[in-house]
Amino acid sequence: MPILPDDLAREFFFHDVNRQHLQLLDEAARQSGLSRGEVFADFLHMGVCALSGGQLEDQYMDVVKRHSYGKPGKRSCDTLARLYGSVIDAMETDCREGMQDVLGDLFEGAVSYGENGLYLSPMPICRAMSLLTVGDEEETYRMKSVCDPACGSGRMLMAVAERYPHWEYVGVDVDVRAVRIAAINLALRNIYGYLIHGNSLTLETQRVYRTGFNGKGVVREIPPESCPYAPLRPSPKQQQEHFSRDESALKVIEHQRADDDDRQLRQGSLF
Repeated sequence: MPILPDDLAREFFFHDVNRQHLQLLDEAARQSGLSRGEVFADFLHMGVCALSGGQLEDQYMDVVKRHSYGKPGKRSCDTLARLYGSVIDAMETDCREGMQDVLGDLFEGAVSYGENGLYLSPMPICRAMSLLTVGDEEETYRMKSVCDPACGSGRMLMAVAERYPHWEYVGVDVDVRAVRIAAINLALRNIYGYLIHGNSLTLETQRVYRTGFNGKGVVREIPPESCPYAPLRPSPKQQQEHFSRDESALKVIEHQRADDDDRQLRQGSLF
């Protein structure tokens, strides 16, 4: 975690509305007896479940149990419901320059503090990079896919989706909180894509969220093997099969080389 000067506030936001959101988050933390980080992680999990149209109801009920103590109206879950409504309202109204990442701003400014080197690129930088990378596509009606192997809260995907909302978007990140923020960001805008909790380097995949309206909700969790973009690591059995296949191929090559050497020796043309 970076060391901040004494005269610099620990919480810093690009969206002023997040100061109100932070107050609600801290209130929920006091009501539940959990830390701010734990409450925020649960808030994201419940937020994804709430957008599933009942498809993730079991997960939702498991998480909300931790926030259901106390009198109705003064429970942590009641405060988080107000926070959720306020965040969605801010995402819908704060569109001065296109899509805005209100949740990612709250996460970076009041929860992660650069934890594990997690810093989110500002949206203007993401828009500039999308212009440099994608450019102006002439055949805008054609569906293409865009992948960010370290997507964070999905800002790079959102920057491209502002111009090409009908494309398919794929994001991978090792932090499940960032993945859920990205899933909420894309799902609320009905952008079709796959948000993968995994590691693009080691090819490990923990879970996959599919965003876009599916008849019930705008997000659902699918098995990793059902995702065409998931960086799946081969199972031990598959690794053994690949090794055996490679070993057999190597033996065939060695036998062929030995046969060639014998043939050349008989012909006297080895040297």
